Amino acid sequence: MGNAVSVRNLVDFTGTPLRRFTGVLEGFPTEPATGYDGTRVNLNFTIGEVIQSTEPYELPTAVLNMGLSNKKKSKWGYFGESLAKLLPEGADIDFAVGKTVGMVFCDGQEGRPAPRPIWQRDADRSEYPNGEVPTPVWEVYELEGAAAGGKATGATEQAKILLDGKADSDFNKEAYADSTIRKDVELQRSITDGSFLKAMTDTGEFTKDENGIYHRVAK
Repeated sequence: MGNAVSVRNLVDFTGTPLRRFTGVLEGFPTEPATGYDGTRVNLNFTIGEVIQSTEPYELPTAVLNMGLSNKKKSKWGYFGESLAKLLPEGADIDFAVGKTVGMVFCDGQEGRPAPRPIWQRDADRSEYPNGEVPTPVWEVYELEGAAAGGKATGATEQAKILLDGKADSDFNKEAYADSTIRKDVELQRSITDGSFLKAMTDTGEFTKDENGIYHRVAK
């Protein structure tokens, strides 16, 4: 007898229940793609901390599998650009091997970043005229000891990086999940009582637009 047809107990297929975690990048071996001419990359992690998951995750390792692509608007492209922002100038993915990396699944759920537009051949053109469909992707949100440009950063600077382009609620969710910020008790307290956000606008480091979004003022 075949499988029973049901509309219950549906799951999101992403290859893993993980949604936000930190882990040491152990390597990125490749393999031939199945069903099409291409290459797949396995990002191998030793788990440091599971921050968000759709179900209990107790395994010591995790593997994120992505198709290798040179297109910016692809799953590999979004991952690559998010990592590149945290690398020293001229460095590539091998620089991150052996370092703790923060990974987040951009699906727009539970305070996570929104899905990213990716072109799909079979997209409904009445809904997506340019063929670009919002698609959940994996991105890097922190790299051990680095911020944009590969410069070392403390908890306060990390908070400023996270605040740029976000509303209060989204910033708070990401800040509370950030491993660097969680180590600074005083900073966490200032985020909770609102004094951090007030200080950012009072000092002119950030502006807040009519939609409640914070923007870092260029120096």
